[in-house]
Amino acid sequence: MLALTGSYLAIAYADQCYQGIVNGIELCTGVLVPSLFIFMVLTAYIIESPAAAVLSRPLNPLIGRSSRLPDEATCVIFLSLLGGYPIGAGCTALLYRSGRMSESEAVKTAYIAVSSGPGFLINYVGRSLLGSTDSGGILLFAQAVSLIATAFIVGRTVHSEPPAIRPCGDAKSGTLVGAVRSASYAVFAMCGMVLVFAAVIEILPLFLNEDVSRVVSAALEITVGCQQICHLYPLYITAFFIGFGGLAVHFQIFAILKDIPVKKTLFFIFRIIEGIITAAVTYIYLMISPMESTVFNSIDVPVSAATSATYIGSGALIMLSLLFIGSLGKIRRQ
Repeated sequence: MLALTGSYLAIAYADQCYQGIVNGIELCTGVLVPSLFIFMVLTAYIIESPAAAVLSRPLNPLIGRSSRLPDEATCVIFLSLLGGYPIGAGCTALLYRSGRMSESEAVKTAYIAVSSGPGFLINYVGRSLLGSTDSGGILLFAQAVSLIATAFIVGRTVHSEPPAIRPCGDAKSGTLVGAVRSASYAVFAMCGMVLVFAAVIEILPLFLNEDVSRVVSAALEITVGCQQICHLYPLYITAFFIGFGGLAVHFQIFAILKDIPVKKTLFFIFRIIEGIITAAVTYIYLMISPMESTVFNSIDVPVSAATSATYIGSGALIMLSLLFIGSLGKIRRQ
């Protein structure tokens, strides 16, 4: 039924689908790939290197105890905040396949490690769409608080058991070539979903009124959805949909975690909870420290990723790069 409906819409509204795909290609090549790809490569490498243990150690008191998960999961959760939506799922799948996570631990980690990163929030939403890196910083702060809160909730509602034997990560098993391959697959899947949902979003105004169409767009695909809503609605509304992630992100994660039995209904519930917490933190922050209304700029200003470097995004990239270099040094000494 879904295939027939999709085929009918693609034929009957070919012009709208064409325009939506063109818009999606521009977003992927102009924003998503430049902003996220290097983060994905570095995190894919780090998770299979000694740097993962170094990174997780100082975070265990906060994230590890909240989620009641092992050190490896702590690192995955943190890297998901630095790298963006697909990173958590990709790292979880890698650790599960290597035997360093049990099935139940992988499921639990997958419920938590879903968040946007500084590349998307600071560069794309903040600077390019809203014309304010401060607004992107608020969203990043709210997302971090929401991630920790979600880890606490999942840690006390979802049970997990460690594997019978937890092997130590082999520092020599992770290669740069493998990291690039893994990141390329994640980017390809992400961009494919963006194109599909961008075409659907272009058709929505033909069936729904303008306001409903914008909200549905944000719930379907967060990248295109942010273009539709963030310049018209308060920042905490955008924060909710960023915490939620959008169905396109959810489908990407399910594809990456195809070997892990994640309960989709429970996953969806946790995403709603994360969206509510992200919106609430943003709202409270704005109540305490109001921002000028000029941050809600029109997106008629051309979106550019090439000139969107920021201190927070650059700092996250430098941190990942230092961990990457450190892991190379440890491998050479072995």
